[in-house]
Amino acid sequence: MTGPNHIGIRDRFVLLSALAFVCMTMLAGPLRMFLSQAGLSPLIYVPNLMLLLSTGWQILAEPRERGFTAMHLIALLIPAYALCIGLQFLPPVQSAMGAYVLLPFWFGLASGTVLLAHWRSVAPFIPVFWLIAVSGVLLNQVVEYPWEGFGYNVGNLDVEGSRQWYATGGGKRLAGFSRSSFDAATQVQLIGILMALQTKNPLLRTLCWVVTIAAIVPTNSKGILMVSVVLTPIVILRTLIPQTLLRGLPAFFGALGLAMPTSTLMFSFNSPLKDPTLANATYSFYDRLNYMWPEAWELLSERGHMLLGRGIGGIGTAQTYFESTVFNAGDNIFMYWFVVFGWVALPGFLLLLLRSLRLKPFRSDTELRVFCLLLAMLVYGTMTNIVENAIFALTAGIVVRWLASTPRQSSNQSVRRRIAGAPAT
Repeated sequence: MTGPNHIGIRDRFVLLSALAFVCMTMLAGPLRMFLSQAGLSPLIYVPNLMLLLSTGWQILAEPRERGFTAMHLIALLIPAYALCIGLQFLPPVQSAMGAYVLLPFWFGLASGTVLLAHWRSVAPFIPVFWLIAVSGVLLNQVVEYPWEGFGYNVGNLDVEGSRQWYATGGGKRLAGFSRSSFDAATQVQLIGILMALQTKNPLLRTLCWVVTIAAIVPTNSKGILMVSVVLTPIVILRTLIPQTLLRGLPAFFGALGLAMPTSTLMFSFNSPLKDPTLANATYSFYDRLNYMWPEAWELLSERGHMLLGRGIGGIGTAQTYFESTVFNAGDNIFMYWFVVFGWVALPGFLLLLLRSLRLKPFRSDTELRVFCLLLAMLVYGTMTNIVENAIFALTAGIVVRWLASTPRQSSNQSVRRRIAGAPAT
């Protein structure tokens, strides 16, 4: 059995940073309002500072422990390349803002192995986080929180504390304790996955999953509901489904997500649906096909370089502060990174999808978690960039780090954990 004494100082700080960041993100609505009212708004960024320090510490320490490998070199060169490209096309402050927005992703990428290796220390917090996320949304159906629509200033920037907005037709998109409804939806879904996976009793697991979906519905997030539909049989039935039927699912949805935005370079799409209800339900999808993704390609070609990209900060949130007239959210995980890195990113996308095929979800608890989180990432990633969503960004970093590791590294890590007395999973 492992215990607190078996966790090194750096690993402790990594775990503490992750937990503090998740807590801050899940309670962002009330925390931002109360801290702003107390004149302490900067404190909301302390967990982000902890992520930055953890990431730097991990990057500097890991090569000394395991030796500096080609993987470490690639991991350092990729963001450095994107920053250098960004400085060719963007103001330095915009590139810096883009790097800040992606900080949870960099943290997950650098520290994913630590979080997975010490999952027994993380697992007890999952039920608490799940209750916070679920109750925040469900209570919001009958209670209007005082932080809804709240905003504040940081320097010269107007910051959205908690978004209050409505779906087409007038229904409020509930955000619970989070900053927005889509933040709440992703938190409920991702933590719901982890909660269900560590619930061994089939009836309790099914109940947990039903409550998770019930809390997603009021957020009006169609993409997250699609994730729930895809994952439901896996979460509920688990080993009753042949593993061979599951292993290709991430690659399938990844290929679909890659094909959707690239198809707009060759084709134009018009909705064939005449029924107003169905047309309204698919409006956002056709809006991406006809406007969002073509305009993202135009942003890349006219204000960047098709092959080399536009650099970090060249798409997404950083644009809202510095290039609002050409803002584009990307709304697809591959489209987002295409604008950042250009077409040179394509081999990397394909390599990660091929790597996903080596996942055997029922080989260990760790692989099952990684498999389900990867599947959620790729399903939702067909319709959103995900890496600018705090919790999804952290998750994506962890998953990409696992996929980028070699089978031999994974095996060696498993052996080291056994020697230390930790379970192989």
